Amino acid sequence: MQDITIHNFRCYEDKQMTFRRGVNLLIGDNSAGKTSLLRACNFVMNSFFSGYSDENTVWKSVEDDDFMLQVSEQGSILPERPIAISFHAGEWDFPPVAVMAGGKMETVAGVGPDEELRIEKTSKKNSRNLVTGLRVLKDYAALLQQHSHVMAGGRVCQNNVLPVYAYFSTEDIHSSRKINRERFKEYNHKTSFGYYECYDCKGLFDYWVDRLLVLEEAEVGQLEIQTVRKAIAEALGAKGCGIVEELIIRPRRGKVFFRYTDHRMVEANLLSDGYRRLINIVMDIAFRCALLNKEKFGDECYKHTHGTVIIDEIDEHLHPALQVRVLKALQTTFPMIQFIVSTHAPMVMSSVDRCPENVVYKLEYHQESGRYTHRELNTYGLDASTILGSSMGQVPRDLDVAKDLERLFQQIDEQKLPEAKETLHRLYEVMENGDPELARAEAMISFME
Repeated sequence: MQDITIHNFRCYEDKQMTFRRGVNLLIGDNSAGKTSLLRACNFVMNSFFSGYSDENTVWKSVEDDDFMLQVSEQGSILPERPIAISFHAGEWDFPPVAVMAGGKMETVAGVGPDEELRIEKTSKKNSRNLVTGLRVLKDYAALLQQHSHVMAGGRVCQNNVLPVYAYFSTEDIHSSRKINRERFKEYNHKTSFGYYECYDCKGLFDYWVDRLLVLEEAEVGQLEIQTVRKAIAEALGAKGCGIVEELIIRPRRGKVFFRYTDHRMVEANLLSDGYRRLINIVMDIAFRCALLNKEKFGDECYKHTHGTVIIDEIDEHLHPALQVRVLKALQTTFPMIQFIVSTHAPMVMSSVDRCPENVVYKLEYHQESGRYTHRELNTYGLDASTILGSSMGQVPRDLDVAKDLERLFQQIDEQKLPEAKETLHRLYEVMENGDPELARAEAMISFME
């Protein structure tokens, strides 16, 4: 998506934000509105299924809890106001559709970046979103569904690329889903299975592992398997996150293993939470790309499939060494995909290249005005302490230590050297001797004596 404008949705009375083609990183306090914004973006992605519709897709409607709760000063709950989420597609999102008509190929215009699209729900009484503001997208998606794949010369040909969509919440690896496991064990699927449960990808890791085992055992679906293998090796191997170099499938044992870059082999159900979540994200996206576009791009489909992927708190369960590598690895492996991501981790913020394709936004809530705002930050290459202090407004040290350091330099400024020496000695007892702030203070005291 190119931008989004939100009215009366959850915490947002009126909110507008633009997005970039590559990584869009959202940071901010827990009460700054990140989750509500990601949820609105998920509805924007899901609006594609107002037109592309079958048994594998779901067009989700805004729910009752999404209406903004407004309470008067006297404690009365005010009537809900209509929800509206307007957006413009990026010029890459919905390109022209190649259509076979009368024995020859024709091109039908796509959805341009100037076309305003709108999700609306006027009240909780309505069971569905209004489709009026999505008519252009609805018609486009239906046309794309009809003409993405055609029979030619007795075989299936893919004339149009299908976009990929996925949303990963913080519950994605620990959630238990009651969905039909047998769906993932079917050898052949309609292309639309690439959209199955994409609105909420939580709890699908074991299902995708089942699919790997079934396809390998039957010696079918090798394009899907190879796509997943290559994506994992690229995103998580030595040039990516540096954790996993190979996917190994053992159908006779009913197990899938991952070979780490230090050559250890670990069974899928024994992965640590951090590794499991990363592998799940890469595997899920790769499988969807293969299901949607393998006829057109083969096992390189993950590199050529465009779309949008949302990841909430990408730093969850990750060591700082992984936090600094994960976004670059995903962006390199899936170069055509737009990522909208939230984080609390300074190392993730530090990794986002400052370029026209990427942006870092800090979301803020202003208690005095009750407004939610955002501002663009440049955090690329900064160390964690600088980001904590300047970008997030947090003290990068223990509060007691920070206060003692502040007191130490104040004593030096006031030339109270005996007190400064005592404070310095106390800090040396609780901090490492190599701390640069202590070394600077000691040098200043020595110079002044």
